[in-house]
Amino acid sequence: AQVIRRPPTVICYICGREYGTKSISIHEPQCLKKWHQENDMLPKHLRQPEPKKPDVSPVQ
Repeated sequence: AQVIRRPPTVICYICGREYGTKSISIHEPQCLKKWHQENDMLPKHLRQPEPKKPDVSPVQ
């Protein structure tokens, strides 16, 4: 049986979707911009603080 290997992925801390390690650096700024646009359209009492990128230490 042949094992199919998937490329490594990470989860976007803003939208929760899975992206490749190479494309996440392109996705995150765009995702944050979209988040701000959508959040700014909400009434003031429903607006959320900007999501903060979690500190992740490399696996040993």
